[in-house]
Amino acid sequence: MEKKEILLFPPFTHFTLRYGRKGESLFSLFSHFTHKIMFFRKKKPDGYKDLLVYKRADELRELVFALTEKFPWDEKRRKEHMRDSARSVKQNIVEGWKRETTKQYIDFLSFSFGSLGELKEDNEDCLKDNLINKENYQELKRRCGEIDYLMGRLKISLERKIEKEDNLSPYQRWLGREMEKEYEENKKIDEELQSILDKEREKREKREKGET
Repeated sequence: MEKKEILLFPPFTHFTLRYGRKGESLFSLFSHFTHKIMFFRKKKPDGYKDLLVYKRADELRELVFALTEKFPWDEKRRKEHMRDSARSVKQNIVEGWKRETTKQYIDFLSFSFGSLGELKEDNEDCLKDNLINKENYQELKRRCGEIDYLMGRLKISLERKIEKEDNLSPYQRWLGREMEKEYEENKKIDEELQSILDKEREKREKREKGET
């Protein structure tokens, strides 16, 4: 088996393509051997921080914290509940990202949706109870609506990913696992080589400074 490696949109997505007969064009292979192609994605440990929905959820948490800071003492329970809901929206996005399967990711997004729904309802009640003014109410409502939309788009994307995974044959699943192992082995070698190069560069820089 000959192996070709393609790096797209680094460093977020790493695709590896394997195919059979040597010398065939990539276009021909895509046309005749599509069923033998296997893609997989390597996630950065903190890649969720690059997601727009995560950034907006973090801003929402800060806004809710600031708005509820002005609540009277006898509204302490509602204050804590709103802060917990806003935090839950963000934290479940993070936990979903960290999970091993796409289905688990979607499950945790569902928790985020639930917390966001509670926060929306609290916002309505706060306006009725004169705990926030109309301007703050509109701003919080707008932020919640934006996050609702972004999480919805993310959920649709993940559901499509599951559909593709469900259509994989046992051979493709096995091949994907083997390719992931190979990727991790190559990554470890690259890190070791980079460490050696960094040490050599430091030594060289020290020698150059000593000469001057």
